[in-house]
Formats: sequence, structure tokens, C-alpha cells
Amino acid sequence: MISPRAGTCCALIPDEAPAFNLQDHESLRNNGTDINPDLQQLRWVVYEVVFPVLVTIGVLANLLNLLVLSRPPMKGAFYRYLNHLAISDLLYLTLNIPFCLKEFAQVSHQHSVSRASAIYYAYIGIPVVNFFLSMSEYIVVWLSYDRCLAVCNPQKFTAKQRLRVVRIRTVTTFFFTIFVYSLSPLRQTYHCEGSKCFVVDNAIIEKAWYKGYESIREVYSRFLPAIVITVYNAAIIVKLKHMKKARGGPDVITEARQERERRLICLLLAITVFFYISAFPSAIYKILMFSDKFHFIPYFRAVADMLEVSGHVFNFFLYFLFCSDYRKVLVSFMSNQQPNTFVSSSAGNL
Repeated sequence: MISPRAGTCCALIPDEAPAFNLQDHESLRNNGTDINPDLQQLRWVVYEVVFPVLVTIGVLANLLNLLVLSRPPMKGAFYRYLNHLAISDLLYLTLNIPFCLKEFAQVSHQHSVSRASAIYYAYIGIPVVNFFLSMSEYIVVWLSYDRCLAVCNPQKFTAKQRLRVVRIRTVTTFFFTIFVYSLSPLRQTYHCEGSKCFVVDNAIIEKAWYKGYESIREVYSRFLPAIVITVYNAAIIVKLKHMKKARGGPDVITEARQERERRLICLLLAITVFFYISAFPSAIYKILMFSDKFHFIPYFRAVADMLEVSGHVFNFFLYFLFCSDYRKVLVSFMSNQQPNTFVSSSAGNL
């Protein structure tokens, strides 16, 4: 079966079912359907009602982002990051759609599927989805770092560096993340009996070295981005506070400047808090799933999955609609007017 440790955000998987065994998949098929009615109702609401709505909103929002970011004014390094983030979120959301189809529900409950579907769900789907999950998170990390550098050490923040460094960072992150997830396809395999194929756990998941690999992968994809983003955003807030004290009070600068600083602090706090809300429940689930003591884990998982996908939907609001330049171009784009030319900074204008 598709393992509950695999980590897609639309996983209709019976967490109570034991590990799949090639000799007794018939009995497991029966056990997989014996699920608490309340849990079935929760999963139906999350995966068949809320999840499709979130995916639809996210796909449309990111398509709109790509259209707006293709406009001539949106050429700065900051907007290059937003472009990469929109592409990564769009692919993440789109590639999660197969995990909400009827065929995946069959796989999750140990029912047979075609060979092509078994190959996809066993080797391709989950690693690719989680790859784009991590890519989006590390693009957010680079956005936070760039903003931190612009506020805390502006002398190193040159226009010549930024555009070149954006490409280097993105390409490096892309290939390193591929390396991190290179062993993920080993977690599942498939077994066919004639034309009927079943996705099963690979025996390799019980080996100590593979468990160690999965722990390192989770640290890279979940915990490390959260810690780094928190540090960068906290550094910006502290720096802004010190700058305010050094100026000798709020009256030294204009009200517009004060408002921009307040909005930046609010945005940084919102980014940090929302990142923890959307990403950490899934990370906690991956720790608790090894214990049989917690009967709430299947319920917690459904909520964690919903929060995780919502994080890639609401990036649109945190990183796009908070940017005044983006809003101006969006309005002009929607009204079919030529936007005014402006100089975009890599930190983005609030």
C-alpha cells in the first residue's frame, strides 16, 4: 500500500492498516475499510471538499501570478524569486491532483490498479510532489535572506550581484533537492498478479540506514527552512527596531516611511507564523506516526495535510498582494492599461 509515511497532502490512506504483505493483501484490503465513521467523514470533508477548492484557488492564483510577473515592470530580482515561487507552487498543487483521484483511493485501500498507475504511485508521484514542496520552501528561504541582506547589510546588496545570484541559488537548490530526494522512490514498489497491480512498501524501509536517510530528508525539507526563515525575519525586525532608536524617534522620518516599516514587520511576522502553522503539523505527524499510543494521529494527519496545501495557496497573499508594485501591475493588467514604469527593488516595495 502507499505508506502513510510517504507524505502527500491528499492521502486517503487507512492509517490503522498494518504494513502491506504480499501474501495477505486480501485480508489487509478488508482491514483497510474498517475505519471509524467520524474519521471517514473528516477525510471526505478534507480530501474531497476542502482540498479540491484549495487546489483550484491555488492553481488559478499562481497562473495569474505568472501572467502579472511576465509584464515589463516586473523584472527585478525580487520578482524573479516570486516567479520561481509561483512556478513551484503551481507544479506542487497540480501534481497533487492525481492523489485525489478515485484510482489513488483504490491504491490506498489495497485495491488493484493498472500497471501504469502502480508505477506512477509507487515511484514517481510522492517524490515529485515533495520535491516541489521543498523547492517552494527554499525559495521562501532565499526571499527571506535577500530581504534580510537588504535591511541589515545593504552595502553587499548590489544590483549587479542580485540577478546573477538569483540564478545560482535557484539552480543550486534545484539540483541539491533532487539529490536529497533521490532515494525516496525506493520506499515503495509494486506487485502484479496478471493485470492486477498493487502498490506495496519496499522491505528497504525497515533498514536502519534508510530510516536515517528519511530523518535527514525531513530535517532538510521541514525543520531547517522554518528555523532559517525565523532567524532571518527576526534579524530584520531587530534591525528595524535599532534603526528606529538610532533615529531618535518616529518624527525623524516621514509617516509613509513609518507605515512601510510597520507593514514590513507585520508581513515578516505573518510569514513566520503562517509557515509554522502550515508546515510544522506535517513534520509533527511524521514523528508521531511511529507511535501506537496516540489514537488521534489519523485525525491529526488530515488536518496537517489540509494546512500543508493551504500554505502553497496562501503564498499568493503573503508574497504577492502585500507588494505594492505587484498590486499596481495587477490592477493595470486587469484593467488592460499600460502600467507606469518603476524601479523594482529586490526586497520588494510594500
